[in-house]
Amino acid sequence: MLLKVKKVTIEETVITIVVGEAKTQITLIKGDHDPDYQGDTWNGMPVTRVQVISNEATFTIKQDRNFAPGGGLAHLWKDCLKTAKDLQDGKEVGRIGFYHPDIVIKGNMITSITGGGFLYSKGK
Repeated sequence: MLLKVKKVTIEETVITIVVGEAKTQITLIKGDHDPDYQGDTWNGMPVTRVQVISNEATFTIKQDRNFAPGGGLAHLWKDCLKTAKDLQDGKEVGRIGFYHPDIVIKGNMITSITGGGFLYSKGK
């Protein structure tokens, strides 16, 4: 959840968001697919979900290959860029979804997340 956004930079294949304050949910996979597991799962695998404060952090969203021109979901990257423009204009947006990100944590707070992902418009 982006609470205080300081700066949004939009490039053709990268969106960089610098925040003053954000709350980040991280999903950690605990094991292989287990149909008998009764707790929280992601794609059938047991997970732990934690929420971490991300003050003074940088989120770098890179265009995933599936969103690249010629990819099956290329039109979705255009939506992502439009949502980034809305955020740049001070409008409230939804959330960021990262896929296999690199996360830097310092002093028990996230300072950066970089990876393929998507910026969702509000309500999605």
